[in-house]
Amino acid sequence: MKKQDLVSRRTVLKGAAAATAASAFTVVKAESVRGTAANSMVEIGFIGCGGQGTRDSQLLEATGKAKIVALADYFQDQLDKARERFKVDPKRAHLGIDAYKEVIGSKVDAVLLTTPPGFRPEHFKAAAAAKKHIFAEKPLAVDVPGCHTVMDAGEKMKAANLTVIVGLQRHYSKAYRACKKLIDEGALGTIAMAHSAWDQGDLWRREKRGEMKSELDWQIRNWYYFTWLSGDHIVEQNIHNMDVISWMLNAHPVKAYGSGGRLWRKDIGHIYDHFNLVYEYPNQVLLNNTCVQIDGVRGDVSETIRGSKGMFTTTAGKGGTGGTRIEGVPPKRGGDTPMIYKYEGGDDKHYDQEALAFVNSVLGVGEGEDKYRNDAKYGVESTFMAILGREAAYRKECIGWDDLWNSNKKLSFKPEPKAD
Repeated sequence: MKKQDLVSRRTVLKGAAAATAASAFTVVKAESVRGTAANSMVEIGFIGCGGQGTRDSQLLEATGKAKIVALADYFQDQLDKARERFKVDPKRAHLGIDAYKEVIGSKVDAVLLTTPPGFRPEHFKAAAAAKKHIFAEKPLAVDVPGCHTVMDAGEKMKAANLTVIVGLQRHYSKAYRACKKLIDEGALGTIAMAHSAWDQGDLWRREKRGEMKSELDWQIRNWYYFTWLSGDHIVEQNIHNMDVISWMLNAHPVKAYGSGGRLWRKDIGHIYDHFNLVYEYPNQVLLNNTCVQIDGVRGDVSETIRGSKGMFTTTAGKGGTGGTRIEGVPPKRGGDTPMIYKYEGGDDKHYDQEALAFVNSVLGVGEGEDKYRNDAKYGVESTFMAILGREAAYRKECIGWDDLWNSNKKLSFKPEPKAD
């Protein structure tokens, strides 16, 4: 990817706030975590104490190798719940827009970044500068400048041998990894088409506008519905499915085109409720991607890749990941000859595997590709792919990867117009 000058990391956060929580894990000094005995405890600072971060924190502690020791959040109620749940010293529980600085600047080994995604680039850059290991939820940004910020910080972390794990948990599924190995070995033959989807009903609402102290508080509480905070649901949620396609193809798209809109969900925010995109990869491989959040829609959370020798498919399960399958085609059309091969793998606690991979990588006791893990590059590329699709749909245009990568439009907080 080409690089451009980065914009100020504070621009998008002007007047905005983010919950941050960080946890650190070790009985030894942070700078000497790697290479210590496998029973060392990793101390983690938990930044952004909402539901996803709480689940990640619980899984990290469940490894028996990590402990949440510091917290940061924008909202007092979320901070209080996390402090009680993880038994954190009140002196290490920090409130407010800049609370992440207290956690990152403290004696923690690693940070868990789970605020609304709009705050991710600033927090990621600060943690990298402080030489903390990072577990960051997806997406890593909501706009192009944010992607550049994280990419640059991630490269510096890689050079410093610091762990970065991104919450694209399918990469830690044994079943997905087995399929990836088969596809790399040619199991699908010549690949031509792919499909990915996250189609479902509507999501949650939180406090109403008049119940919050300010417009900013209301948007942050209902962050999912504001593009400057979530990136839209194609970026925040559908990233999982598109990420799988690029991972299996060992490539990213060269352009995208498509459409979408707000047909049904008009009561809050400004994100779309449906998208339909076509991404073009090198060698004319096409991906059709859909993501829908409209009540009554039949759910579909899946990935499919079709080739001349076989097909890779997945099915939805708890947490959006279920079974994986590669099935070969008969050697001759119309014949009754058996399949060349068939592979099936079930859901294998991918979230648990991801948490364990993180603490093992920090401690330097991981195996194979997980020994010194750094997901920053593919995490940014998958984030950017989702942003590319969003922009193509918003503009109703075909947009090239390089053209958008070299742009500099930054999203920021704007008051929502009052309803009539």
